[in-house]
Amino acid sequence: MSQPLAPKGGNDRVYTPPDLAQGIVKHFDVAGRIMEPCAGPFGKQVFVGAMSWLDPDWCEIDEGCDFLTTEITQRYDWIITNPPWSQLRAFLKRSMEVSDNVVFLCLVNAFFMKARMRDMSEAGFGMKEILFVPTPEKPWPQTGFSLGAVHIQRGYDGPVTFSHLP
Repeated sequence: MSQPLAPKGGNDRVYTPPDLAQGIVKHFDVAGRIMEPCAGPFGKQVFVGAMSWLDPDWCEIDEGCDFLTTEITQRYDWIITNPPWSQLRAFLKRSMEVSDNVVFLCLVNAFFMKARMRDMSEAGFGMKEILFVPTPEKPWPQTGFSLGAVHIQRGYDGPVTFSHLP
């Protein structure tokens, strides 16, 4: 019997190891105005730490900032995060509203659902790159699905680049 990859209700907090966050940030060479919508509680904000020189904005529901409901009045150049997989579509739609580049650390196949592909197309986004990354040790879900940092970009209409984190 198989287990679900993400529990219902969004309580699927699996924190990104710092070295993985640093590798993803370095690979995508993020710059400009940055938002990390699922930063994690104080002391576990690894993507924020990996981009500290950029002074990124961040949200974390456990710290009183819910990205899905917080009013955002500015545009971001990049959103980079490990969103709750059970709420990936909601986070994707919100991210495309406020940013031109979105990078999600998630199971790669999650981006190929018809509804998510339609959402990206309707928002004017294209998939630019899939950076395959090694699956961290437990408590990360250990599955047969590929883990990756998927980069989508507003206005992009070119080929998808496939790469691997060294």
